[in-house]
Amino acid sequence: MKRAIVFGPGGVNALGLVQSLGREGVAVTCVLVGKCPVVEHSCYLDTIYIMPDLESALDCVLNKCVFKERVVIFPSGDGAAVALELNRERLQDHFVFENVRTINSIAYYMNKLVQVDLAQKHGFNVPFSVRLSKGDNALAELPYPCIVKPLVSCEGDKRDILIACDKNQLTNVLKNQLLYTTDVIVQQLIDRDYDYNMVGCSFSNGDVFIPLSIRATKFNHKVQDAKTVCFVEPLDDRISHEVEKMKNLIQDIGYVGLFAVECMHNRVDDKIYFTEINLRNDGLNSFIVKSGVNLPYLHYLDMLNLPLKKYIPLNKSRKYIWEANHLSALKRHSISIWEWLTDLIGVNGFLFYYKDDKLPFYYQFIGSLISKYSVK
Repeated sequence: MKRAIVFGPGGVNALGLVQSLGREGVAVTCVLVGKCPVVEHSCYLDTIYIMPDLESALDCVLNKCVFKERVVIFPSGDGAAVALELNRERLQDHFVFENVRTINSIAYYMNKLVQVDLAQKHGFNVPFSVRLSKGDNALAELPYPCIVKPLVSCEGDKRDILIACDKNQLTNVLKNQLLYTTDVIVQQLIDRDYDYNMVGCSFSNGDVFIPLSIRATKFNHKVQDAKTVCFVEPLDDRISHEVEKMKNLIQDIGYVGLFAVECMHNRVDDKIYFTEINLRNDGLNSFIVKSGVNLPYLHYLDMLNLPLKKYIPLNKSRKYIWEANHLSALKRHSISIWEWLTDLIGVNGFLFYYKDDKLPFYYQFIGSLISKYSVK
């Protein structure tokens, strides 16, 4: 029997893994930190355990998810990926998962300044970047406006991603507004018109596969510029040049597993800038699956030394909408009702929606109402 475990926080990443693997006949067990109704309503879910924290979730994996055959574990967040890595000796007899085959670790490469240095080494354009800490004074020589982000994602919180337009605003952010994060990276804010998410899989033999690009063209500016409208596209000549850099970078790390490299196109100088790497499955990976290439399943096969399935990616652009972010943009007046409606013209699909697994798509909208009006 084909089995896999999704381990870590619930949400878009966990659901995407459940749906991607389930479509290929893999029985998916979720060991999640905190409830996630959209995952619980997927027809592809086999078993689910809800735990209060990563430590108890790890104990659950070891106590309730051991089978005769080795099982692939998919982390659904940065903290989950680090927890698996730190507990490799406890897990390695029964489980396989993403790893780094050099002297460093996944945790090491989650440091955004380390990522910036790597990107520069491999020829990427990178925004000016500096490390600062909570309580510091702003630096006068920083190019403003700038963006403040946790230095290591799993040691901070997305709510601490903030923008400062000048030195005084940055000082105020560092001294008064960082609620969950101690160490941050401060970067020049790119005047972008679109983002690139290059989602791929690095195999045990060293090959790196990036089949398509995801170009995000619209954003919810009221919620940290969350992506709303995306185009999955074949690799053109320009982005293929960046993809080769990405492949070399991933091979340099010695990483095996799913990943995503995020870049921005600067409308001012017409250059593509590297921003960060995620060494795990990316939430937008579902758009790649819908476009013909199931990267999570390829990683599953590779981890078990099974022959890789041949996928043929689509050779034309497809338009997708991240429906929750898109509706939030309307509710928060980031876009007008007219723009919201016109965005739906020509759309090929939505992030949570599959014809044979519709409940998660609908439940993300009606779940809060059910919870609000249900009898206690």
